[in-house]
Amino acid sequence: MRTDQPGAAEDLADLKSLPDKSGDRDELRQRLQRLPPGHPSSPLEADGTPRPQEPGLACREPSDVGEIHEPDRQPLTDAEHAEHVSEVRARLDKARADGLATDQQQTTDPDNEQWIYDRVLMQDGIITDLYTAASDVPCDRRAILAGGLPGAGKTTVLDQHASIDRSRFLTINPDDIKEEMAKRGMIPEVAGLTPMEASDLVHEESSYIAKQLALRATADGKNVIWDITMSSRASTESRIGDLRAAGYSQVEGIFVDIPIEVAIHRSDARHREGHDGYNAGRGQGGRFVPAEVIAAQADPDWGSCNRKTFEQVKPHLDAWLHCDNSVDGRRPVLVDSGSRHEERR
Repeated sequence: MRTDQPGAAEDLADLKSLPDKSGDRDELRQRLQRLPPGHPSSPLEADGTPRPQEPGLACREPSDVGEIHEPDRQPLTDAEHAEHVSEVRARLDKARADGLATDQQQTTDPDNEQWIYDRVLMQDGIITDLYTAASDVPCDRRAILAGGLPGAGKTTVLDQHASIDRSRFLTINPDDIKEEMAKRGMIPEVAGLTPMEASDLVHEESSYIAKQLALRATADGKNVIWDITMSSRASTESRIGDLRAAGYSQVEGIFVDIPIEVAIHRSDARHREGHDGYNAGRGQGGRFVPAEVIAAQADPDWGSCNRKTFEQVKPHLDAWLHCDNSVDGRRPVLVDSGSRHEERR
């Protein structure tokens, strides 16, 4: 703001003393009306004619500015939430069809593996910041793989019920990296979607960043927690193999088990809660996981492919825990535990 124009200093003083609470809007309006015509904050020109209202975010069309972040919007009703979910699906499908996924937008080769230089700098910034934040984590070459369906509550179990000091581990979680990318404006803007609703467009990139972070950590032997779903036996065994190759002598596993239908319900509830928070001016929105993606993980014998993978990789783990967290409001229940040492006896 320039302070060399007539009345500008007074205008700044007026702005500093404006009421903070929305309930004082009438008082604010009266004060503005009492200002002399031509004053920078007056609604009247010097000749007494009304000034045209300047367009702000609240009066722009969504097509002009994308999702309007309304800090005073009420939570969605059930019907509004269902309608919004349908819109999210349609908008994401269109965004993918339009090539907005960053592994297509931000790469230079046909295999979408070579990131453009500016993007590499942004990725390196995330890796550096996360690694620096874990500077006090010891390098004991200990690793924990935490698996489970979306909404299983792995973080809760790790924080409160697994006797693990999280400060002694660097947690690697692609979903956390998506949140970090949202904060840094790295998720493509899609009209009508919150940043985290559009985060599927950085799915490949967030996985890539997570792997680069893991490479840096394992090169130093830093203790790590890999927060994954264990949806694939091949990728889970590959991750264990990489840790062994890096000299990790203690690789443990924790699986948090919930039924498919509970995962679908909790995932939807988290998306809704995050979206309501965003509309209230908090956070980056809730991540959207389609119900059919979770349902596709069903397994007739084990309940989920994720649980099946956990059972298959147990022989490669030095120790493991299996918890049930399917009941809301109840503490997770330890179903089973074991170690390779016990099995050898």
